[in-house]
Amino acid sequence: MHAKALASAADEVVLDLEDAVLPADKDAAREQVRATLAQPEWRARRVAVRVNAPGTAEHAADLALCASLRNKQLSVVVPKVERPADLDAACAALGAAVGIQALIETPRGLLGAVAIAERDAVRALILGYADLASALGRRGDDGWRVQRELLLTAARAAGVAAIDGPFFGLRDARGLAAAARDVRALGFDGKWAIHPDQIAPINRAFTPTAGERAWAGRVVAALEDAGATTVDGAMVDAAMARRARRLLALPVAEAGEEADEDGTAVAPPYYDDLAVGDVFHSPGLTITGGHAALHQAVVGDRLRLALDEDLHEAVTGRRGLLAHPMLVCDLAIGQSTAPTGRVLGNLFYRGLGCRPVTVGTTLRTRTEVVARRDASRGRGVAALRVTTVDAAGAPVLDFWRCPLLPAHGDGSAPTPADDDLSAVGAPVDAAALVPAGWTLAPLREQPLGPLLADLAVGDRFTVEAGETVTSAPELARLSLNLAMTHTDARTSVYGRRLVYGGHVIGIAAAHVTRALPDLATILAWASCDHLGPTFEGDLLRTRIEVTSVEPRADGGLLGLRVQTSAQSAGDGDDAATAVLDWRLVALMP
Repeated sequence: MHAKALASAADEVVLDLEDAVLPADKDAAREQVRATLAQPEWRARRVAVRVNAPGTAEHAADLALCASLRNKQLSVVVPKVERPADLDAACAALGAAVGIQALIETPRGLLGAVAIAERDAVRALILGYADLASALGRRGDDGWRVQRELLLTAARAAGVAAIDGPFFGLRDARGLAAAARDVRALGFDGKWAIHPDQIAPINRAFTPTAGERAWAGRVVAALEDAGATTVDGAMVDAAMARRARRLLALPVAEAGEEADEDGTAVAPPYYDDLAVGDVFHSPGLTITGGHAALHQAVVGDRLRLALDEDLHEAVTGRRGLLAHPMLVCDLAIGQSTAPTGRVLGNLFYRGLGCRPVTVGTTLRTRTEVVARRDASRGRGVAALRVTTVDAAGAPVLDFWRCPLLPAHGDGSAPTPADDDLSAVGAPVDAAALVPAGWTLAPLREQPLGPLLADLAVGDRFTVEAGETVTSAPELARLSLNLAMTHTDARTSVYGRRLVYGGHVIGIAAAHVTRALPDLATILAWASCDHLGPTFEGDLLRTRIEVTSVEPRADGGLLGLRVQTSAQSAGDGDDAATAVLDWRLVALMP
């Protein structure tokens, strides 16, 4: 590892005697560091040694080792610094020739960072995330802006460097690059890498672009020209001059290292980038009449409460229109696709309950990875818990979905995963979702088809007219769906765009309203399994079976099994393949 570090493009190598070394191996580690740094090739290398924390039994021995080393570019990283006095032993042992980098890893250390940075020997402050997260009781990786600003401000007040701590996602190059860009934009001077593969993305983020260096050169030139007071329309002042000189003092990028002025590639994660407990959020979306009209045009649904304002008001007591439950589901599913942009196919939905809402409702969705299971051929299944609320925080949707995703090109995962997917999901109580205050009598006054009293378990309906799938990318875009397979044929395992599963479900729901035109709304999905792919131009046909009838004081709950098949253009009827098996619960007058 030392040899690899020596050959790397890192600006500084940190040899660790603290957390990376088992207690029984401390003496051997010190001797290895001594032997490594005695090698001639290390004399020109900037190197630091992270010693054990002040107050530990190993601290004095580590400092004695560092004091004995003769590397001119040596510094010492002191961990868990909380007050200036924690550096007393290091200052006494090392003298003025060896600089100290203070690793800030506790709330007390963060609040005392200014006084710590003002010690004469201190050359840098480093933000340590792992111990600080534990001390703060943090459960996620978001929201470090305050801690970064505190450390940066302390470093700048004392005139020392500000170094960001490591990014722990070893396979998440996209996340690493974003984190490095964020702290560089804040003003940090560098960032720790914990794996050789992380060095290049960090260097790219911190290396000035050609455009930035050109700007800095113009500023310096303007300062040398007494008559020049502006650069690119901005007044040249002392602060701008300091920034320009700082940029010009940074190393020039080697070939391939300069930051891409077109920006960093935006790409979704792979299966093995995801971990149980990861949480994703998406932009909120307010359902408008435009959403409703386009959804109705794409799937052809005839749900009466989503079409007729007067009838909706008579049933619900509220003016407006019902936001079609399949539109609401499409939007929530689309909002859940941040972690599944590389999806190969969605295997199932479970336990979905949908509270009826009106057009005009704002949806906000949270997606959490709850299980992972490795699959064959470099793929894996990630089970997601999706919860959607309205602007007031009231629940609208709660369900689980299970996408199949590719792993990185080598087909490996950092840790094997074999979670029990049969345990994913929970039964949904459809009766609890029946909206209070609705009266279904207006739907019975001019019935268009059979009512609940006319139906019995085992009744079956076959919709003769098929539905040709069109406008598939448009529905995916409408729902904020980020899955590349729906818009980019190059990313599809089938060599052509895959139709969004919600599109298939929407057409199946439209077939349900042909058979049962007075259905009030769909409240829940007991399950929903995608059995095969669907493509633009396929013809969908549906069979519907009544699986339960539960009368209530006003109408009742109707259980249905909906099975849909797809037939490609030019194929005979016997070539149709099953693509959907959906079990739902509807509110019926």
